Amino acid sequence: MVRQIFLDAAQCTDVGRKRQVNEDNMISIVPEDPQVMAKKGALFVVADGLGGRAAGDIASEMAVSAMSTTYYRNEDEDVAASLLQAVQRANALIYQRATENAVWNGMGTTCVAAVLQGGMAYIANVGDSRAYIARDGHIKQVSQDHSWVAEQVRVGSLTKEAARAHPQRNVIYRCLGEKADVEVDLFSEQVQEGDLLVLCTDGLSNQVSDEELREIVQRFGPRESVYHLIEQANQNGGPDNITAIVVRVSPGQRRSFRLARPPLTKGL
Repeated sequence: MVRQIFLDAAQCTDVGRKRQVNEDNMISIVPEDPQVMAKKGALFVVADGLGGRAAGDIASEMAVSAMSTTYYRNEDEDVAASLLQAVQRANALIYQRATENAVWNGMGTTCVAAVLQGGMAYIANVGDSRAYIARDGHIKQVSQDHSWVAEQVRVGSLTKEAARAHPQRNVIYRCLGEKADVEVDLFSEQVQEGDLLVLCTDGLSNQVSDEELREIVQRFGPRESVYHLIEQANQNGGPDNITAIVVRVSPGQRRSFRLARPPLTKGL
């Protein structure tokens, strides 16, 4: 029998202190139907439209919309395969839109998505938006950044501390919408009672250290955590849009689900 999971989730986005437009988007779906929840699980997506490129806000909005629609319409019971196909479909739609009009030429977005289903977390990642799991006083980055500085850290040319302040930290080598096909990283993790899943854009991860992030999400509930995370990123400069989803997981037989949604702050 597939285990049911109880979720306490919250999401919030902020334009930050330096940008005029918020190009981040997010979505959180916790199905009320127990059968849908048991089969497909809950879906969380964060997308960061590429700053300085055409229509980044449109690209990120298309990503979260296309992924949520495609994922739940897919009858395949293989969660990882369905999640992969949803990301690929979002990429194809953004790429097609970008080729239809010169105004949208070159638009793109990062994307990190997670499905919580049956005691497992399935995570898909393109770009440098991140997924973390916090557990028992520790935090682990599950996703892998597709950025120049992350590659330098992996090969030992940069330290994590140097990468955080490097002038090329925003240069990524993979995104949705750039090409007709996209390579997607997939990860799976078993979840335990009390685990915290965090999805965020680099506007948060570049300004808030992993240790600060862990301390906040383990000290506060999800609703308070998303506010405190964004507040901390803004206190540390807030040079970019900031988006966070925090989900507390409790495997068990309970069939109640709760999704707390703080108001969005969109830059205009």
